Amino acid sequence: MDTIHRLTRQELYDLVWSQPLKHLAQELGISGNALAKICDRMLVPHPGRGYWSTRRDRRREPRPPLPPAPDDCDEDILISSRRAASRRGQRRMSLEARRDQIADAAAELVLAQGVGAVTMKAVAREAGVSEALVYRYFSSALDLLAFMARREQALMAAMQEARMAPHTRYIDRAQAAMVGFLDYVAQRRGLLQALLASGELRRALTPEHRSRMASATEVSSSKLLAQSGVPVEVGAAGWRILRAAGTRAGKLLASGKLSRERAGALAAAIMDGARERLVSWPQATSRAASDAPSGRRAPRRSAPASGPVRAPDPAGR
Repeated sequence: MDTIHRLTRQELYDLVWSQPLKHLAQELGISGNALAKICDRMLVPHPGRGYWSTRRDRRREPRPPLPPAPDDCDEDILISSRRAASRRGQRRMSLEARRDQIADAAAELVLAQGVGAVTMKAVAREAGVSEALVYRYFSSALDLLAFMARREQALMAAMQEARMAPHTRYIDRAQAAMVGFLDYVAQRRGLLQALLASGELRRALTPEHRSRMASATEVSSSKLLAQSGVPVEVGAAGWRILRAAGTRAGKLLASGKLSRERAGALAAAIMDGARERLVSWPQATSRAASDAPSGRRAPRRSAPASGPVRAPDPAGR
């Protein structure tokens, strides 16, 4: 005889913490696996494996609270012992859409609680899906974090490219790229910076990061040589310095220690200094060499008499 049980989420929550899941499932006329899936789908926390075999005092520890019901779900749950002839029609998401949905849920956890809060169970609850579904798309929390970091890097590159598109001169493109980077940090609330706070994730991404940076350094120094006659080694060093300065400005912006406006002013001052010194490097070096007495080594080039460009103080002083 088919039986139908109507339970609220609170009632189901109380039941799964009162006895082993497989015993409760037998009373309801379904399998333990089916009951676990119902709990996951309805975001009802339940004991994990080994919970009932632990000491009684261990089981008195606080259990996880019952979170709000997932979107578009009622508080009432109908559990039938009859096996459905066919599953009800569901709107299936594409692979890319589902991965993005899960990554978006994980991003909210990272921004709210830090990268350490990202576990497969926590992400499943945030996304309103089962933990098994999350594992279907990502093999581990680190795999999910790596996907998120690569997605953020691609978005950042796209925003930078959009800013650089109208320009042809390297130094103008470099300044536009820094503006695009700061726009990205502001719009994405420093998500990439928060992700890279994980040492484990940074180590996992190190090989591809080094490869990407080596390629960017080569391209940048070659363009500076072709457009302004700046030696390759000078151009490469200048690019690394500019990138380090931009990265630091992005971290300050992401942490709220620097506003978007002040970060932009700081970037502009840095780029103006770079434009003056890098572009004038060949001419200054040539003058120093021509002014040197015959047979003597040219004196070491000094900074222009105008002195360094002073960046605005983030504190407004």
